Amino acid sequence: MKENFVELIGLVAGALTTSGYIPQIYAVIKQKSAKGLSGLFLLTMGIGISLWLIYGILKGSLALISANAFSLICILILGAYKMRDRVL
Repeated sequence: MKENFVELIGLVAGALTTSGYIPQIYAVIKQKSAKGLSGLFLLTMGIGISLWLIYGILKGSLALISANAFSLICILILGAYKMRDRVL
């Protein structure tokens, strides 16, 4: 029971923190530009989130896996827009 409650806290925390990417993705898509985003930020966050995802997989934590997988997808979307802006 206690372990399930702890995992539930992790799932809620992950949902809240990862949902912060949604307004940023929306703004980038709406503006059709990611020029205001730091490439270094995206790179360091991408590496950090990837490591957290690996850690979650190794620990077998659904909360860590789901939150960081979603965050990594968001970072990749933002990174793709950033790369597109650099090419165009």
